[in-house]
Amino acid sequence: MLKRMWNMNYSNSVKPKGNRIVNILIFIGLMLLVSSPTIVASSIIYSVVNHVSLWIIIGITIIGIIWTIFMMWLFRWYYHKKSYETHQHRFRLKDILINILWFIALRITIGIFSLIMQSVYNDSTSENDKILLNRMEQLSNLSVSSVIGLLFFLIVIIFVAPYLEELLFRGIFKETIFRQTAFLLPLIISSVIFSSLHGSTNWISFLMYMALGMCFYMVYNRRKNLKDSMMVHMLNNAMAGIAMVIMVFT
Repeated sequence: MLKRMWNMNYSNSVKPKGNRIVNILIFIGLMLLVSSPTIVASSIIYSVVNHVSLWIIIGITIIGIIWTIFMMWLFRWYYHKKSYETHQHRFRLKDILINILWFIALRITIGIFSLIMQSVYNDSTSENDKILLNRMEQLSNLSVSSVIGLLFFLIVIIFVAPYLEELLFRGIFKETIFRQTAFLLPLIISSVIFSSLHGSTNWISFLMYMALGMCFYMVYNRRKNLKDSMMVHMLNNAMAGIAMVIMVFT
């Protein structure tokens, strides 16, 4: 009886649109592009540190803004074209509070993994965070160029990166490759891929980012709503952004 019910649910489950192999190849292509705004932001910081002309900095920033907007449009357009979920969800106070609780749980998870890394490797900072912090440490003076670089970098890290990563790793990955009822497999695989792109140099750091990916997926899966996981992801990245600003100004 239970097996028959499961088979009925599986057969009635909505399939991804289009050819699955093609969808996987497109996902891989988008995966190569997802970090491009962050790379552009880092190149602006690099140019500032190497005392490149202000006008060149402004030019690179304008190109970076245009490219970033195009990436956001491309990812969003493709997701809405292929998605089988409804996108009419509204944020209620209850949803915001639940997302804040997820954010708190996320920070506790990061704290636990950081303590484990400290005890095992005598280092509580992941390689990805070190790279981001190193970018900020290079801004020794607050010139016009450095302010431009800092603002663009923070906007990308806090808002753009979570937006693109949630569209790709939670939305596009799940809804173009797996059936609507699938849960465990996309949860695990998407979290492994998410972690692998965050520059982990030890297994604890890898597990930490995998746990973050799983948390983001659970947030998305609650209402099948990417706005929820984007909110939690942005709050998490904002913590790193605040730390960077404090470091620059002190």
